[in-house]
Amino acid sequence: MSQRSSDPGIYDGLMFVSLGAVIVGIVFLCLALNNYGWTS
Repeated sequence: MSQRSSDPGIYDGLMFVSLGAVIVGIVFLCLALNNYGWTS
């Protein structure tokens, strides 16, 4: 049986890039909402 390589591929890299973009978006959303008196 052939064993699949466990090296991260391009899709794994894109997944982490998109996760980072979501986290940065949430941070900017919280900063923008703070201008309107929103508290976390």
